[in-house]
Amino acid sequence: MTATQYRPTLTHLLTPEPAAPLGNLPLHSQPLYSLEIISPSGRAPHLTGWTVQTWPVASLGDLTLQARPHGEAATPDDLRAALTRAGFTPLGPIRTHR
Repeated sequence: MTATQYRPTLTHLLTPEPAAPLGNLPLHSQPLYSLEIISPSGRAPHLTGWTVQTWPVASLGDLTLQARPHGEAATPDDLRAALTRAGFTPLGPIRTHR
């Protein structure tokens, strides 16, 4: 029995996408904030201007939350204020990830 070898050709290679203009940065270029919250309803908050993801695993509160701002000027204090306005209680420090 003979084995055949696969030899990639130029048609199999992907060409890189052109770089995005600085004004249209993707969402993942924004900082990611994480903290624990108390959720009165047990549900994840819906915050305008933020992409939010939650997990029901938390040592202090009801949920662990990660949020990424849609705008460039959003800070951890903005996230804390948005959560409070929405009826959620932020707990502990807000950690920043890149």
